Amino acid sequence: MSGIVLPREKNVADKGFPEQASWLVFGAPKVGKTSFIQQWPEPLILNLEPGGCRYISDAYVLDIGSLKELRDAYAALVAEKDKLAYKTVAIDTIDVVNDWAEEQALAELGIKEMGEGHHGMDWARARTITLNTIKTFAALPVNLLVIAHSRWAVVNEVAVGHTIDLPGKLGRFSMSAIENILFIAADKSGARRIVFQPTEGIEAGSRNPLLAKAGECGFSYAALRGLFEKEAK
Repeated sequence: MSGIVLPREKNVADKGFPEQASWLVFGAPKVGKTSFIQQWPEPLILNLEPGGCRYISDAYVLDIGSLKELRDAYAALVAEKDKLAYKTVAIDTIDVVNDWAEEQALAELGIKEMGEGHHGMDWARARTITLNTIKTFAALPVNLLVIAHSRWAVVNEVAVGHTIDLPGKLGRFSMSAIENILFIAADKSGARRIVFQPTEGIEAGSRNPLLAKAGECGFSYAALRGLFEKEAK
């Protein structure tokens, strides 16, 4: 007989601003993704892009130069998970994680370029490494911000809009694995806003019904959190 116990009560949805959730934050280079991170409570930025945090204040910064160092950082966070000084952890950027994952896949398979793997084994291996990185960090008792660059997606020679700059299936699978997808949009005047509802020309979305309903907010952590505070009143 199995050890499964069937539920006898209906699930109760979480309410209020989540203290542990995964967030994909993407946008064009220099649009303000990293400065957005520092607005979050007690943020630790795992800085994978050299010089990316040069002008950042009010955040803890740990420079990471390889997949091994990133895994070591995760192990250190797990070791202190019951007394973490951080409420937010950011991987800046997931693009670099995937670059390292591709390098590891090439080395494991003994090939020189992506695309040479038999039946796409190289792409599959790199994708697994990157997705596992997201999933393991998302298990930490913090808000996880996964930072990514955007690109203008073209399908069958037709431009379809802004999406994350990751290859093929990895982009779709990453968006599926992360709870909230935030796009930093900027208009011609430079005014920015956060979009978390899929619209024409933007891939975004959220499993949180409040965010899905609101659709967008001003470009700040305070504006994002304010949506939840307004709902609670």
